Amino acid sequence: MKFRVLALATITAALLTGCSGVVTPKVELANHDSDHNIPAIDEMIIAYKTDYINKCYLPVAKKHPPENACQSELFQMLERNYHLDYNQNHVAMASNKLLFKDIDAKIIEMSRNDPEVRNAIRAGAFTSTSEMLSYYHEKYQFDTQVEQY
Repeated sequence: MKFRVLALATITAALLTGCSGVVTPKVELANHDSDHNIPAIDEMIIAYKTDYINKCYLPVAKKHPPENACQSELFQMLERNYHLDYNQNHVAMASNKLLFKDIDAKIIEMSRNDPEVRNAIRAGAFTSTSEMLSYYHEKYQFDTQVEQY
């Protein structure tokens, strides 16, 4: 009887471990040279990305049914491309597109309305809006080479 309970507990633990193989992405402040250091943009991106990971990325990566618009949009993008055979790297690639759609709009708004951001851009941090957006995409993108468990 004890062996049977131990075997059942081991199988259950193995199944739960196998299902929870999603690695939570880390959100870290990017390293910048002095010309590209605009703290207001970094703070905004970190806040958006942290919120996105919790409300959108992780539930979809864990294959939970979508519960909000963000999860539905991400899930639909993955389903179109991979059906239900997506993995965490696919979630990261799709999330890079969806997350930065919102972040790009916010950065452009900040460059117009926030004096600190506007002055930093005018001081020569970036030569164009597209260069600035590309720079932040590179610095804050999700890792698309996550080891799958």
